[in-house]
Formats: sequence, C-alpha cells, structure tokens
Amino acid sequence: MRRGLLAFCLVASMLLAGCTGPSTATWGSGSNAVDVNFSMDNTSVKSGLSGETTTTNVIPVGCTPGTEGGELNEGSGSSISFTGYLAASHFYDAHNKLMGAQGLDFGVTTAVAIQSMRFDEATAVTNGDGPRIDVKEWNMPLSPKTGAGSVNLENPSKQEATKWYVLGLIPTSEEVLKGMTSLDEWHQGVSIHGYLVDDAGDGNNPAGYARGQHAERLGNDCSFLRPTDFREDVYVLVTGITLEDASVSATGDADDEWVQGDVPFLGRGGFIFFFLVAGLGGAVGLFIVSTGMVKRSASKAMATLIGSEGMKKAASVKDDAKAAKKAGMESPTERKSRVDKAREMEAPKKERAPPKESKKKDENPMGGFDLDSVLASTSTSSGPGGNAPAGRKSSVVVTEAAQNMDRMNDVEMNEGSSLPSSFSQRRSSTPPSSNVGGGTTAKDSPKSKPPVRRRKAVKKTKSEEPEPSYESPAPARQYEEEDEDFSDFSL
Repeated sequence: MRRGLLAFCLVASMLLAGCTGPSTATWGSGSNAVDVNFSMDNTSVKSGLSGETTTTNVIPVGCTPGTEGGELNEGSGSSISFTGYLAASHFYDAHNKLMGAQGLDFGVTTAVAIQSMRFDEATAVTNGDGPRIDVKEWNMPLSPKTGAGSVNLENPSKQEATKWYVLGLIPTSEEVLKGMTSLDEWHQGVSIHGYLVDDAGDGNNPAGYARGQHAERLGNDCSFLRPTDFREDVYVLVTGITLEDASVSATGDADDEWVQGDVPFLGRGGFIFFFLVAGLGGAVGLFIVSTGMVKRSASKAMATLIGSEGMKKAASVKDDAKAAKKAGMESPTERKSRVDKAREMEAPKKERAPPKESKKKDENPMGGFDLDSVLASTSTSSGPGGNAPAGRKSSVVVTEAAQNMDRMNDVEMNEGSSLPSSFSQRRSSTPPSSNVGGGTTAKDSPKSKPPVRRRKAVKKTKSEEPEPSYESPAPARQYEEEDEDFSDFSL
C-alpha cells in the first residue's frame, strides 16, 4: 500500500513539475507590482509593494573590462556578474515598512544568498554536499535572519573560509522578472548579471549601493571576485541570469531561454508528448486490454453454460441479425413502434387518446381489503349465491362451498324447531301423574321416539365434491298417546 502511494505521488509530482512557482510581484502599476524604467543615465524604480506607490531614482554602475581588472563607471560600462553556488532565495510580493523596509528595498522582488566560487565549481557540487542555510526570517532583502545550518550568515567568525553574496535583485524588464522564478530551486550553480546602483541624489551611497573599493575586486571580464569580507550585501539591477542548462535574458528571446513550466531533461514539448503518450495512451490501452479480458471471460462462461453447439448457433443468429439489419429489415418491436408513431401523427388532435393518468396510490391501510364492500355484500346478499348488488365490487368472494354450508345450517335449524303442534297441545292437556293410596303410581307416560336428525354431510373440496342435491326435510312424526286406563288402581 505504501509503495503504491509513493509511486502515485511521484507520478503526480511529474505532472505538476514546472506548473507551480513561488508567489512573487507582478509587472506593471498598482499594488503588488513593480515597474522599472531602465536607463544608463537615470533609472526609476516604481513599486507598489509597500501598499502605496513609491518611486526611487538611481544611476546604474557598470564595468569597463581591463587587462588588470575591471573599472567601475557610473552611467556606462557593461554588466557585472556574481557567480557561485545558490544556497537560499526569497521572493517578495509585498514589503512591510514596520519591519524596516525603505528606499530601494521596495523595488526588490527577489533576494539570494550565493557562495562565491567559479561557475564550473558550483555546478560540480553534489546535491547535499553544498552549504545549507536555515532561513528563519528574511523581511529585509539585505539582512536575512538565519539559524542552525551548515552556514550561519549572521556569525561570520565560524565561516571565515567561505565568502558570500547577499543580493537584493531588481528586475529591469518583465522577462527578467518572470525568469527570476528559476532561482526558487536552491543548490545549483548560478551567475547573476546586472549593474550596481549609485545614489542619484547627494551621493551618500547608503548600504547596498556601489562603493569605490569594489573596483579592486573586479576581474578582467567584469566578474565580481571573492569579497575580502565574509559577506557582501548589494543591490543589483538584473539584466540576465545564467543557469547550468538555461538562461534568462532581458528580451526573453535567447536560444536556451528559461520559461516557467520547463521540465528537466524533457523540456516543455517533451513533457507534453510524454504525457499524451504515456498518460492518455496508457489509459486508452489499459481500457482496451481490460475490456478484452472481460469479453473473453464472458465468452468462456457462456461456452460452459450452452456448449460449443450453442455458441455456434448464437454466432449464426448474431450474423443473421447483422445481415438483416444491413438489408433494411426491422424487428417486430421497431415496426410496431414505427406504425404506432405514424398513426399517432396522422390522427387528428381531438381523436388522440388523452395521456394516461398515473395510478393513484392505494391509501387503504389494510392492503386491498375493502371492508365496505364486504358489509354491503353481506347485508344485501340474496338468492342462492348471496351475490352483492350489481355495480359494487367486493374484495371478499363467497365460494360455492360456503354457500352450501349456510343452506345445511338453515335446514338443521328448521328441523330442530319444527315439532308438531298436536304433540305440544296434548302434552299440555294431559294431567300430571298422581300417587293415589300412598303407593299407587300411574302408568308410565307413553314412550316416544326422538325426531330423526340428518347426519351432517362431510365437507369436500371443490374439485371432489359433486353437485349437491338437497332433499326436502322429512315430515314431522305424529306422536300418539295410548288410551290410559284409570280403572285399575291395584298396586
């Protein structure tokens, strides 16, 4: 899992390479912007990085090459180079007066710390073996606050063997301002080309401005040699930057011009080509391969289910369907749909069937059991079937077997309640037996047979039970009493 996540992060970093950059000032007027009108006679630096527009006028100081070293000249000469190993950089999109920024500080868009050495020596330093600076705070372009690290720029006593440049860089064109973002990558060999500045006013030359003793440390090619002190802090009007594999020019038309978005080794064009081939092409290829694997798996499963003969028939059906479709034939479903659509279009608007209303949701909580219909069916049932009145539907269906059971119950009730009237009358007129003479008893009352009851029929299923036939109930038996002989009183 971790390896997969690491691989994903690496690929994502390649996709984002060159697409992100540091937040820095923009070119032009307004807040967070600078505009430098570069001229050897007089250069004006207009800045809005302080929250308000400030303008500072300076005179560029160039170099005149010589056999015994270069010579500094105000308002003339070629650019001076600061070469070495880039150890740290900082970009500005605003400056704070409360932190001490003033004057030409507002025109600085980038500050760098460079260890002085030849360009070939700087490019030969293995990444990780060079000096490392721990930057804590860099509010003032020429006064970085550093802490633990291999080099502490605020404590020169421990690093007397190394010499450093701390440069406040001011772009002289928009192309240079864009190219300064190349300095966001630390630990590389770099050479900054530009001009020192001189005060265009009273010539007091405050900190960071050009001084007369600088001429003693210029090489024959106008390169700024290793400073005599541990650290040299100056402002530079930048006209170009040289990197190991690219360069930044004032016009932006160099053959190896560095552009935001460049990818090492591949370049912008190579990166786009690689992304299209390896990214999109790989995705399309993976989709094709996965689709083929799924189809093969489905074919194997189908062959297992229907066999080889079934597969041949299915293939023939598929071919026949393609041939029929190619010949212009249509399926029954398509033909029916076409005919219905044609009829609907030909029929007048008034004859067209109204749109079907959506079925209302059954609001009966008993799930389709209509109690009203049952009550109506029970109360108004008539005839042998006991059917409900016409026009009203019931959710309860009275089966024929249930109707037969009701008829049998009615017959039994009638048999039990239809005793002969003569029997009841004679019993009511017969005097009760009496004991005469203290022991004589009357003859037993005549014995009568109980009424015959019909045996209840066994219920059969509808499929086995024949059509029931009902007989009329047998006539009630007449009970006759024998004549009683009251002449014999013997015991």
